[in-house]
Amino acid sequence: MKRFDHQETEQKFLTLRKLTYSATMDEFPDIEVKGISYTDAVEADRWKNFPKQGNRPQRGDWEWTKEFPYYQNRPNRFEISLRKGGVLCALSYGQLSKKGTRMRMNLIESTPIRPTPLGIRALPVLAYAAAIFADISGADELWVIDPDPDLETIYKDEGFSSREIYHGRRVGQRRIL
Repeated sequence: MKRFDHQETEQKFLTLRKLTYSATMDEFPDIEVKGISYTDAVEADRWKNFPKQGNRPQRGDWEWTKEFPYYQNRPNRFEISLRKGGVLCALSYGQLSKKGTRMRMNLIESTPIRPTPLGIRALPVLAYAAAIFADISGADELWVIDPDPDLETIYKDEGFSSREIYHGRRVGQRRIL
C-alpha cells in the first residue's frame, strides 16, 4: 500500500497530466492523447518486429513493457501516447528532476510504419505536450535525454539546443521554457 503523501503527489501529477492531454488535444484535435497503458507498451514493443525495409531503420533499445512498472511508480512522471485513427503513433516517458526545475524526456519513440498516420508531427506534438507539462509543473527547462545523434537537427528544429552534457553524466538537448 502506498503512503498517503505518495497518493497525494500521484493525484496532483495525474491532474497535471490530464491538463496536458487536454491542452494538447485542443491544439491538435485530430490526435488522441492519453497516458501509456500496458497494452500500449506491448504494442510498441511489437514495433521491433517490423521489417526495416520501407520503415524506420532503427529503434530505441529499451522495452516499453519493462519500463512500464518503473514509470508507474514515479508520481512526477511525464507519460504520453498519441493515436490517430485508432493507430498507436508515438509514446514518451519522462520525469521531473528532484527539485522540479527540469523535465526530462527519457524515452521517445514513434511507429516505424512509413508513412505514419501523424506524418512528421510525432516529435512536434510530443515536445508541445512535454513543454506544457513542464511549465505547469514549475520546470523551466525541458531536456531530451540520450537523443539519437542522427536526429539532432530534428530536435533543434523543435527549439532544443545542440547536444550537451546533462547532469554531468548523460548527453541531452535542452530547451529553455
